[in-house]
Amino acid sequence: MPPRSAQQQRSTRPLICFIGTLRALDLTAASLTRHLIEALDADVAICVSRLSSQDEESLALLEGARIVDCCIYEDAFQGYESMCDGISHALATDQPEPFPWRKAIAIDGNWLGGLPGRSGSGMHLNYNFYKLNQQLQSPSITAGQYTHFIITRTDFQWLAPHPPLELMDQRLVWIPEGEDYQGCNDRHAVCSRRNVEGYLSFLDTLIRGKAYSYLKPYKGLNHEYQLKLHLIHQGIRVGRFRNLAYLTGTKQTQTNWSGMKVKQIDGVTYHCKYPGEVDSSTANSMALADHRDPRQLIMPPSPLGSRLPIWKARLRSLYPWRNQHL
Repeated sequence: MPPRSAQQQRSTRPLICFIGTLRALDLTAASLTRHLIEALDADVAICVSRLSSQDEESLALLEGARIVDCCIYEDAFQGYESMCDGISHALATDQPEPFPWRKAIAIDGNWLGGLPGRSGSGMHLNYNFYKLNQQLQSPSITAGQYTHFIITRTDFQWLAPHPPLELMDQRLVWIPEGEDYQGCNDRHAVCSRRNVEGYLSFLDTLIRGKAYSYLKPYKGLNHEYQLKLHLIHQGIRVGRFRNLAYLTGTKQTQTNWSGMKVKQIDGVTYHCKYPGEVDSSTANSMALADHRDPRQLIMPPSPLGSRLPIWKARLRSLYPWRNQHL
């Protein structure tokens, strides 16, 4: 891939935001540095839940990265119910009821994974987004005047350079293909200054009781579909690019959902969570090595995602039983 021109470098000022935990950084640091941080010439912010007492030391694996902000928090040990109640209590002056978010607990599915008795990782991710949204207001980040925010994870193994940001319309949030589960892939997103707060704001809308109005028709809700409904409600459109990375780890890697699997392609062994991610990332990275045209990584918009008026999309999320008439 040709180096970015000086004009392109001036037009984008990206910040890579690692959220979740520092899982698998010992395996992925080299690819993150080469294909993500250096490829985008980006600064780095760390906003993760503590995984071990060695978390701060493990950041040395990102040698040479410009880490402008670092927050390693232990909030989850309080329990998400008490944290949400605490946030709701702080907003009590403008709330018609003390804990309006609790109505949504009746909606089953892994979108609230992490609450007592709920499997999955949905609530973990919802809180990760909330925490990052707060952290983006820190002086060290606001002073950077960033144009793009790449919200991602440390357990991604990148096989080729991230698509150039200049190819991505800043009116959209950009996510990789695959792993949608009828919603939107929730593991990696490229946001602009104009839409990053909206992308990250779900927990705030949940706690204020606003999200319940468009979530209540659904049963068995997963986090990917929850994210899709939230983006529709926020009026945020989505663009897609071809996947170039897969989630990795070891047999000992702690996860909230799927365990590690082994897949072989052309004699190469891949340790992964989702074999489909390995298939797409290897195929796309090999194709890129052949044609060397990053523009081919940008996927054409789907008719539904690009042309459906946002008022109709909102009606579809609020009144799913009327979809056949829209």
